[in-house]
Amino acid sequence: MVATKEETETLFKKMMEGLEGCTQTDETYQEDMKDFDGEISLQWDICGIIGYQVFSKENYSYKFGEKIDNPGVTLDITDIDLACKFFRCEPFEFTFVPAAGGKFEIMHTIGWEVDGTGKKSKRKKLSKPFVTAQVDVTKGFHPFMFSKLPMFREWVKKKFDDVEEYGAYIPINQSLGTFENQILPMKVFKHFIDNACNIVVRDCPCRVHWECKDHDHSLGCMMMGKATLEMAMPPEDRGHVATKEEALEHVRLAIENGLIPILGTSVMEAEASDVKDTGHFMSVCFCCSCCCINGRVMSKSSVDVINLFHRMEGLTVKVDQDTCVGCGDCLEACVFKGMEMIDGKARVNQKRCLGCGRCESTCPNGAISIEISDPSRVNELIKKLEAHVDVT
Repeated sequence: MVATKEETETLFKKMMEGLEGCTQTDETYQEDMKDFDGEISLQWDICGIIGYQVFSKENYSYKFGEKIDNPGVTLDITDIDLACKFFRCEPFEFTFVPAAGGKFEIMHTIGWEVDGTGKKSKRKKLSKPFVTAQVDVTKGFHPFMFSKLPMFREWVKKKFDDVEEYGAYIPINQSLGTFENQILPMKVFKHFIDNACNIVVRDCPCRVHWECKDHDHSLGCMMMGKATLEMAMPPEDRGHVATKEEALEHVRLAIENGLIPILGTSVMEAEASDVKDTGHFMSVCFCCSCCCINGRVMSKSSVDVINLFHRMEGLTVKVDQDTCVGCGDCLEACVFKGMEMIDGKARVNQKRCLGCGRCESTCPNGAISIEISDPSRVNELIKKLEAHVDVT
């Protein structure tokens, strides 16, 4: 059914009006904006239907049918049906596509194209624009900040309402010692690699996109499980099936390279590979502090998004206040805003810290420690991951 202009105007107005009072009643919004001192101004153009919204820590305002001077973000929607789906909070598959000069698109995935040979290595994702955005980069807006705005936050949440996602960072700090004669990440990985029916590795798309100079692009993503037998592997990703020996070596090299692994299940990772996530697709990233998209998600997004990632239970990160000199190196090392400076001393932000261990490795004065309460916590993590995804 094709949406009409009248229906779109009604839904657009309802969305804007429905956010009145959000700064006083929406607890998630209050948490997301508590450290934000500016304002986010959005200028909408939906097939000629215009209006604007302005969000700040304490105020929200809007006008239908008018333009605002010097908006921080302009949003252009040319598909009226997708616009109405968004305003009705109806989820659909999407991806972000960044471009130069503060321009980016949110693309609606409509399917995959297969060439005449039918080989999966030749499959290509088919998309069409949902939103084309232009951002004034001088106003400090990042695309992931959209998730802090209630209407985008609720739309994204609706997509994952019936999905149980779980991801955990695995620290690589030598100070944690060994577990059953293996370092922590290798023990976890060996368990899943030994049990995996199929393993795929590929270049890291984040390091490729940002042209990373500090870490090897080939030490990229790993996917395990039955669903990987059906995944699309475009040739530009250099994706290929790996043996168990190759997979273990891939992990070893990534750890030696200082990359922090995260394991878990992610619907969006599966969809990006044209796989229906039915609990048989384990996604693994090896993250660097300079290019990691998870870091950008964590530092810019709503706390509702942050809750998709978890710290390993029993893992403790502490700062010795007597030893800390307030140099700030740990704040730069943490891409998740898990460290903060209070009265000239570093403190762990327990709401955001994921226990990746970068801060402990970076501190020049040994003021930060990372510990595991009990070796059995490693096996607990493995069981928790197995409760969310089966790689056999």
